[in-house]
Amino acid sequence: MNSQSGASFDLEDILQAARELLAAHPGIVVRWRLLRQVLRLHPEDPGLVEAKRALKSDSWVQQLERSQLADGSWGRFHTQDTKLKTVFRTTEQAIDRAFALGLEPTESPLTGVRQYILNVLRGTARLTDRDEKHPAWPLGIKFILAGRLAQIDPAHPMIDPYWGYLVEVASQAFTSGSYRKEDEEAAYVRLSGIRWPRGFLASQHSLHILSSRELPAQLEENIIRWIWHKPDGIGYLGTPLYELHSRLIGPWLRSMNILSRFPLWRQTSTDCMNRVWEQRAADGFWDFGSHIAPTVDFPLSANWRRKDNRRLDYSTCILALLRRYFD
Repeated sequence: MNSQSGASFDLEDILQAARELLAAHPGIVVRWRLLRQVLRLHPEDPGLVEAKRALKSDSWVQQLERSQLADGSWGRFHTQDTKLKTVFRTTEQAIDRAFALGLEPTESPLTGVRQYILNVLRGTARLTDRDEKHPAWPLGIKFILAGRLAQIDPAHPMIDPYWGYLVEVASQAFTSGSYRKEDEEAAYVRLSGIRWPRGFLASQHSLHILSSRELPAQLEENIIRWIWHKPDGIGYLGTPLYELHSRLIGPWLRSMNILSRFPLWRQTSTDCMNRVWEQRAADGFWDFGSHIAPTVDFPLSANWRRKDNRRLDYSTCILALLRRYFD
């Protein structure tokens, strides 16, 4: 047990589990993610170089690259066009798929969509999404774009004004010491003169932006504890963070990866991470079955009809998350 952190596992446990998964001869994406995200091999390590080269030939990666449009998007950004049959419902979904496959933000296709986002924010490109019929849409879509930019390139200076704005919103939302929806609404009226009754602070986009810069300690604590205890978790993902429902493994992993960008996540998540570690089967693998909610997070392996592939995929994603506990 790692007595210093309170975890029932330590870094060597994580690394050894990754080595055991590699010994099972996993597919291209699983091998790449284990070497890069869990074992953290040096970029010039021959094994990692070869794994990166192989990644280009993976069918899932090729699907993502083939379906990307010349402007860097995958069609509509946030709202699906139900009249069109596309590989990915939205560009946002494709971005999440790219991260699930372990693609690096500094390489195609994420560099292409990063530039597309910047072009839209700068006004040199336009979205193909239809305007939504509520007064917050013109402002909201900018924050959605900025949130995805923060996911891909968190240090980009264009994020600065969006971060500052959301810090103001969050500070007002927690004026009473705990979150109040009416206080968040009042912040948008004060800052922009618009009503945003559904709020935005609990969204994945807002959290990507807020985690991109250092927050005042008390504000970070307020935000993390509020999100952690929300029964529906992060907006658009809709699953609680404090417990893992196996059917919602995809949204839960994405939620945890977002929250892990905040330093306080480690302290908040210890008990939950211990429970996840203890869910391993006797062979050291995690298995959440084949009947999970539709998600872009899986599959990673080429053939998900095989139970062994599913177990490798699940285990890789869990280990990548647990490895972040020691960052």
